[in-house]
Amino acid sequence: MSISPSTFALVLGVLPGALAAQATGQQPAPPGRYIDGVIANVAGRIVLYSDLAGRLEQARQSGVAVTDELACGELEDLLYQQLLLEQARIDSVFADEAQVNAELDRRISYFEQQIGSREKLEKFYGKSVTEIKADFREQVSNQLLAQQMQQKIIGDARVTPREVERFFKDIPPDSLPFINAGVEFARISVLAVPTEEEDRRVKLKLEEYRDAIVKGQKDFCTVAILYSADPGSASQCGELGMVPMGVMVPEFDAVAVSLKEGAISPVFKTKYGYHLMEMIERKGDQYNARHILLSPKASSADVEASKQQLDSLMTLVRDGQLDFTAVAREHNQDEETKGTNGTVLEPNTNSPHWAIGDLDQRTFLVLDKLQPGQISTALAFEAPDGTKGYQVLRLLKRTEPHRMDLVQDYPLVQQAAEGKMRQRAVDDWVQEKLRTTYVNIIKAYQGCSFQHPWLGRTGERP
Repeated sequence: MSISPSTFALVLGVLPGALAAQATGQQPAPPGRYIDGVIANVAGRIVLYSDLAGRLEQARQSGVAVTDELACGELEDLLYQQLLLEQARIDSVFADEAQVNAELDRRISYFEQQIGSREKLEKFYGKSVTEIKADFREQVSNQLLAQQMQQKIIGDARVTPREVERFFKDIPPDSLPFINAGVEFARISVLAVPTEEEDRRVKLKLEEYRDAIVKGQKDFCTVAILYSADPGSASQCGELGMVPMGVMVPEFDAVAVSLKEGAISPVFKTKYGYHLMEMIERKGDQYNARHILLSPKASSADVEASKQQLDSLMTLVRDGQLDFTAVAREHNQDEETKGTNGTVLEPNTNSPHWAIGDLDQRTFLVLDKLQPGQISTALAFEAPDGTKGYQVLRLLKRTEPHRMDLVQDYPLVQQAAEGKMRQRAVDDWVQEKLRTTYVNIIKAYQGCSFQHPWLGRTGERP
């Protein structure tokens, strides 16, 4: 697949366009004569031309025509984000570090899946995953903080069935959206687990390396290059570069905090396997260390055991002795679906409805052979981190192309009604905040037809 570095950066670190306009023409975006510079100021928070240019590049990569209207919509979304972040500062609201770490992991995982592996991702970007996370940590933190503030604004937007029905009836029949052929499906995965014997073997091997390094019989750099399972740092003698606290998993940071410069840690474990760390340098809340990672590997017998376990569970489901959703809750090891009773949600809409064209080829071919309620045979798969296992798919629902219908598409209609309610709350809040907020936009973008009155805001300048 083809992914540009700018698109990668956007997926990792930019707030999705809640206020983005739709592209409608073929005219170029507003003037791009700035190498970089400030194009807007919201209460002292600046928007750079590069921020906007990155979003427009992502649109181009997605095949969207970059127009004046699109550029203005993306700029308005950036202004809105800065307004949210300023409100967070006023309210002393901060992003949760655990959530930031989890979101970075999720986005890295997404791109590993898209590009094929962690090693390919690091080669593509020219940095280790640790360095990539450090580069985008502030952007992701700001995004989550803005989302947190927006959630405070909209509250718990819920509509009653009567409000959903009224919303649907207010849509002219010829304006009802066309719903493509689609499916809803569930997935249960069982991962191959290395044996305790393999786990002990790997730990003992790393302890042997540690003893040899401490005694001067082996060189840390050489061992890292030859044996470390972290492809991003192995070729650099295991060196990570300067890493802020909170980027690595907590167990790794905890060991880093305990080490003096030049010291070598005992062997310790994280979810990735067993590590050996040497502290190189510490500056404030950042540190530079090198490490060796050895990961227990599941054998072919372990992989086959995961298939047998899944086959046994599905036999009980098909015989009516177990409920599929109960198995999804209790035995599912799929990070994406274990909290949804196995249902796979479309990431852009957070809805269980998937347009046929949005399915990957393998999923489409499997589901195409199933009737609603049927479960596939066990399918071998490999996660981006190399973990192997088996999974099954269950077709929950299949829909043919049609105009939106209140009964057949009730979840989508409800989602649209709640979206309208949320947008109204956001509009009211923005209108109120702009009465007292200083906003300045450079002349090149003052011709934009914004949804909100950003122009002419003369609140007290920060």
